[in-house]
Amino acid sequence: MDGNEKPLHEREAFQLERVILFTDAVFAIAITLLAIELKVPELHHATEHAALSGLLQLTGQFIGFLISFFIIAVYWVAHHRIFRFVVRTSPRMLWLNIVFLLSIVLMPFTTAYQSEYPMLRTPWVLYSLNIIFSGLMQARMQAYLRSPAAGVVAPAEQQHPDLDPLRPLLSPLVFLLSIGLAFLPFWHPSLLRPVPMLTVVCMVLYGRRYRRLEREYQQQELQAQAA
Repeated sequence: MDGNEKPLHEREAFQLERVILFTDAVFAIAITLLAIELKVPELHHATEHAALSGLLQLTGQFIGFLISFFIIAVYWVAHHRIFRFVVRTSPRMLWLNIVFLLSIVLMPFTTAYQSEYPMLRTPWVLYSLNIIFSGLMQARMQAYLRSPAAGVVAPAEQQHPDLDPLRPLLSPLVFLLSIGLAFLPFWHPSLLRPVPMLTVVCMVLYGRRYRRLEREYQQQELQAQAA
């Protein structure tokens, strides 16, 4: 056994831990910035009616906040899910992760933009493009992690269903649909906000593919153990 193996393993673990800690910090900051955008309404008259009216005026902002909060949370969970397979870093993986995080830190701005102008098409299109960018980068990163040439995931786990690059494409497809609806003359921009709920339907339908991939993966594991 080479005396340098343990220090090398420790260095790889340390580098991977730095990536995860940095990523978690970016996600935490992005979610915090979402909340900061929720401004307390200014009351010209301190009455219950004025307080309620001011709160109701923030309805659009609260809806935008909740949508983006759960989208960021879903991407954080996905990042946590796929990075548990990573055993070493690489320059390409680091840059893919950084570009992915770029899409996350943009989300507070695009969320505030579309929340402030819910009756306009352009803010929603920009917001949707942001989500599409996030999903495409997530899919690209998962495709890289499962690549045998990359060597950042153990060969036995490269085909794990959690690394399926199709899964992160579901959300971009839904938001791409919302962009198409935004340009229809009879579809008012204010009606676009319920469209992301279709992602839940897509995930339920995707569950059948995931269970099939999981069965195939388990069968491969059993065959490898029997060999």
